[in-house]
Amino acid sequence: MELLVNERELVVPGTLLATGAYKYGGGVVKEGESYYSTVLGLFYFDEAKTLVRVVPLEGKYLPKEGDSVVGRIYKVLPGKWLVDINSAYIASLEPKNALHDRVEDLSRIYDEGDMIFAKVDSVNEIYDATLFTKSMPYGKLRGGTIVEIRSTRVPRLIGKKGSMIYMIKQETKAKILVGQNGLVWIKGRKEMEELIVRVVKMIDREAHISGLTDKTKEFLKTEIEKLKITGDN
Repeated sequence: MELLVNERELVVPGTLLATGAYKYGGGVVKEGESYYSTVLGLFYFDEAKTLVRVVPLEGKYLPKEGDSVVGRIYKVLPGKWLVDINSAYIASLEPKNALHDRVEDLSRIYDEGDMIFAKVDSVNEIYDATLFTKSMPYGKLRGGTIVEIRSTRVPRLIGKKGSMIYMIKQETKAKILVGQNGLVWIKGRKEMEELIVRVVKMIDREAHISGLTDKTKEFLKTEIEKLKITGDN
């Protein structure tokens, strides 16, 4: 067994990724004992599962069971809500997955235009997704700022074992919820929200760069110091 590219290395279709007895996921095809990339993307290797995969750099979000997503209430129907989850597909949220008690007027809970944080509860073969918001941390998002990145950049924003997003939260003291669908909700002081938007967009642009966590931390420290100096004047 041999890996022929590095973790998070940018690969193109046809790149030989590994040889041997590996499991493989999205963006990878197996020919004999060789594994090739089928897309332009970043290579990832899950050592615990001996799994190789390539996360494409482009592409619209496809809902997957268990994902957390940020969504917008698109329409309130008599028996459910329709939710825009930044995908080619509209998701639905039924009262049984959102409420503990019966409510006649669903718009009293979530109205059109409301932003929510939800879990993808199920997805069928044509990507019709149902959502769940019945328990924390899911539910209505009040205030804050929404920033969009490519859904394929979400793993880089979260970082290994949550290291990147944890660091950003620690440095800024802001609340941040990251949707697997590429929508990120930020709530904090106005100037801190604006700074985090800049940081998130930087990560979206530079996801392929090594040492990005350290670069991001230094950038945050520098910019936060500037905000302190400005606030003192």
